[in-house]
Amino acid sequence: MAQNINLTSGSVFAGNPITFTITPSVATNPSFHRVIVEVNFDNGTGSYETNKLTIPVTTERSDVSLDISSALRITLDSYKYTAIPSTYPVVSWYIKAYDEYMDNNGEVHTGVGEVYYPADGSKNKGETNLRCIAGAFSDIERLKSGVTKAVTLLSCKPTDTHEIAVVGESFVYPVSYSAGQNLATSSSLTAPVSREQEITKEGAQSIQGHPIYALPSSEAEDRTTFRFINRFGCLESISVPKSYSQKMSVESMQYTKAIQETFNEFSRAAIKKQNDRESWLYQSDPLTKAWQQWYLHEFLMSEHVWLKANDAWLPCTINLEDEITIKDETNKNMYSVSFTAKLGINGNPFI
Repeated sequence: MAQNINLTSGSVFAGNPITFTITPSVATNPSFHRVIVEVNFDNGTGSYETNKLTIPVTTERSDVSLDISSALRITLDSYKYTAIPSTYPVVSWYIKAYDEYMDNNGEVHTGVGEVYYPADGSKNKGETNLRCIAGAFSDIERLKSGVTKAVTLLSCKPTDTHEIAVVGESFVYPVSYSAGQNLATSSSLTAPVSREQEITKEGAQSIQGHPIYALPSSEAEDRTTFRFINRFGCLESISVPKSYSQKMSVESMQYTKAIQETFNEFSRAAIKKQNDRESWLYQSDPLTKAWQQWYLHEFLMSEHVWLKANDAWLPCTINLEDEITIKDETNKNMYSVSFTAKLGINGNPFI
């Protein structure tokens, strides 16, 4: 039987690998030998589903290891994000492992022994199971942290200078955990949440640890507020100067409109036009180096983005060039970032 399971690396973020080491039973000269790992996870409705993973045992008396994070992302990736602050999903799970092999007599042994992690996870679902949330640490954070890392902050916005905002707008931020959340003790992990707070006064201020400088409400028409899902799976907002250029792209398909021709009536060329979508170009405020890095590697990399126009949150995609110049010593201009937001709707957005 599989003898034991050890959690060897990972965090409560399911976007990074979560690895276990399993000690399989010893089979004598088997034709094949593998360990079956069943990842049992809450599908979001309170019911549990099972994803079965297989690890070949290539050397008897040796441990095998497996990353089970992909099974946990099944539920988390199906969540539908919106521009409205919300509580975000958490998945509860446990795993079971056992051996399967064929002996010298050609007999297949399956379901041989069972071992659980956590040990009583199957008996007390939702009480002792481990829990994970969407999101991921960056590669450098993983390299510097070792095999595990606790999660406290759910935003990586810099705090070296004030973030620009506007009076009258709502500032959206994810709520940090009061203490570090570790995977091994995650049975009580609560779901992450984003909240919004209306900015009512001008000047320097702090909102949940974020230093803000609010411009007067008269500046609102010269700025655009974006909301996006950060790499920790939570909604945030950012204010940037109004777009300095707007373009429109259209897909066109030419064809011939055929008719029964006569001497003075004949088939003519026609064209079908669709997907008339606008692209708006933006340039950020002057930035510190830390804020430039945040724009490049956080905001501009987000997959879920909305911008506010005509009192509506319009879905959009942030389009980047294949290569972006971050620093050029021959150019002494201030740090800033330019990007294009392509609207996710067709037609006139200002009706």
